Amino acid sequence: MTPVKPPVYLDHMASTPLDSQVRQAMAPWFEPEAVGNPHSMFHELGRRSAEAVERARAQVAALIAARPGEIVFTSGATEANNLALRGSRGRRHVITSAVEHPSILDCLPVLERAGIATTQLPVGKHGRVSPTDLGAAIDRRPTLISIMAANNEIGTIQPLAEIATICRDRDTLFHTDASQILTTRPIHVKTLGLDLLSLSGHKLYGPMGIGALYVRDGLDLEPLFYGGAQQHGLRPGTLPVALCVGLGEACAIAAARAADEQNRLLLLRERLFEGLRGIIPDIRRNGDPASTLAGCLNVSLPGIDAAAMLLALPELALSTGSACASGKSGPSHVLLAMGLHPRTAHAAIRFGLGRNTVKSDIDFAVARFASWWAEAGN
Repeated sequence: MTPVKPPVYLDHMASTPLDSQVRQAMAPWFEPEAVGNPHSMFHELGRRSAEAVERARAQVAALIAARPGEIVFTSGATEANNLALRGSRGRRHVITSAVEHPSILDCLPVLERAGIATTQLPVGKHGRVSPTDLGAAIDRRPTLISIMAANNEIGTIQPLAEIATICRDRDTLFHTDASQILTTRPIHVKTLGLDLLSLSGHKLYGPMGIGALYVRDGLDLEPLFYGGAQQHGLRPGTLPVALCVGLGEACAIAAARAADEQNRLLLLRERLFEGLRGIIPDIRRNGDPASTLAGCLNVSLPGIDAAAMLLALPELALSTGSACASGKSGPSHVLLAMGLHPRTAHAAIRFGLGRNTVKSDIDFAVARFASWWAEAGN
């Protein structure tokens, strides 16, 4: 039987494949002799595991120019986002944007039930928050701002430096979900003056099920759950050594490769867009190509249903938007917030290029779209 060829993977915004170097770093920690609990410090096996976890913590910290003691391991960015928003003690007002990840937006009703005011800022046609709008929304109440570094659907990069300046001037906490940006653009939390930052392993070519929250020294958070003193009691539970090691290695690789990856993906992304535009003249580009993640291309194709089209292209692994919102009906909340008509939003496709994407993948995708467009009678 002829093996079935896997589809060309162009969905790196949803998840990145595990890097082979990360897999190798993790492998010893799945062996029987790596049984030691990293919180058991009275024998060698426990201490060895603890040392591996702390090395990983230092690698995560180095990626964002933080201190190792400011890194809290979590199950992923969703948990980190929840901890940042729901755990910020004394905040009476939380301000975010209308294009945030569901793990931010779905926290807002919970906060409101606890008596905390929430504000969702509008965005412009490219999905960017206005610093002026943000400044006007901050009132006299102790406030937390949560604005993602780069959008997971359209790739638009937010003006973090301007937002951070406003937050410093207003004595306001600033959290950012940096899950999507760190493989191609560095973030230095001290330079920006960030208080909280979330990241995720499977968006960094690391393992699924692991992430981290940067918590600035001196910031007091309330844990989401209880049951142990691990990680200073902020996130109790036994740490998964192999996953921590994998996240650390992924962060070290990202720090070394970000600049080269940024330049390479920009060329591939523009090759893809020009190829698609040559086939579909009325194609619409969503987001701001001047300030968008290098590997992200979100387009709307006139008069088509994106979900139906993707089913007709099984050779390509693509998506219509956020994987975390895939169970919800209706068009993307991000595209609607940008002012797109629901029909245009329904016709949107997201390409996510990544470390394993090569020119032949782009050319194959363009050729496959050309065949499908012709077969559809266009």
